[in-house]
Amino acid sequence: MKNYLYLIVLFATIAWGIGPGRGENKTTDRKISMSELPQPARQLLRTYFPGARVLQCVHSRTWDEYGVKVSGGYDLEFDRKGRWEEIDSHDTPLDSSLVKLLPAPVAEYLEQHYPGAKVESMEQRKNVYKITLVRPETHLYFSKTGEFVKERND
Repeated sequence: MKNYLYLIVLFATIAWGIGPGRGENKTTDRKISMSELPQPARQLLRTYFPGARVLQCVHSRTWDEYGVKVSGGYDLEFDRKGRWEEIDSHDTPLDSSLVKLLPAPVAEYLEQHYPGAKVESMEQRKNVYKITLVRPETHLYFSKTGEFVKERND
């Protein structure tokens, strides 16, 4: 009997610990139109994705962020003010014009140490940039000022 009680408590604890992460959540995410995106996000889409179809725009009320799917396999995330947080192309190289969104020292480092390398995704968080190269998959981290911090290979 003790074993059954133990298993019930164990499974209940696990079930309570598993909840929605930072991904899509049906109760707090709502689909929106492109016109509801903040102005900087709309401008970035018009500038760097001209002619691309916006397939989906979602506003996360939990994190006050926006997610956008664009034809061509691009996923973008924006903060509440419309600043890009992540641009991901899912195993295909990003257009070189997008890489210019990074600080100049980051672009220079990539050109000098990884000439010809293709960038798959770029993230900017509070105090770090994370760049993922396509093949071999390599993650590069830079400070907000563009100084190289570390490299991680997967």
